[in-house]
Amino acid sequence: MNWSVYLPTAEAIVVAAVLAIGGYLLSGSAARWLRQRGAPPAAVRGARVAISLIGFLLAAAVLFVIFGPLTVAGGLTLSAVVGLAATLALQTTIGNVIAGFLLLREGVLRPNDVIQIGGVRGTVVRLGLVTTWLRLEDGSLASVSNSNLLSGPLVNNSAKDRLKGEY
Repeated sequence: MNWSVYLPTAEAIVVAAVLAIGGYLLSGSAARWLRQRGAPPAAVRGARVAISLIGFLLAAAVLFVIFGPLTVAGGLTLSAVVGLAATLALQTTIGNVIAGFLLLREGVLRPNDVIQIGGVRGTVVRLGLVTTWLRLEDGSLASVSNSNLLSGPLVNNSAKDRLKGEY
């Protein structure tokens, strides 16, 4: 078998992988450099996403040049596989976001509410879509995922009067 026929394809895949991984690693270095110079977190995240995206787009361009455009069936298959992989990888996060929407919509929690969940008692200091932050009695912070809060049992000691008559 003549392996030299496959060499251009292998080279293209290696170049694409180096570009993608290099973009990701370069984004981490850029983020560290920006943090050391006091850049705000939003700027650091934005730079990291932009540099990573450029690396992945360059890798995709190399693969596009070598393999040509995708057919409709190939594009649908690729998008289905990528969508399935993303859904499986983000399953817990998606569950936490949905639980966060439900908690915010129902109005069960508010900042400064004193709650107890799974033996942890604290004051709500921040409600997010993925996690809720509690200040414990000793002053430390605890992060509780919203899916844990929703699956309960959640005891809200501050909502007795506020939610009276609703539940």
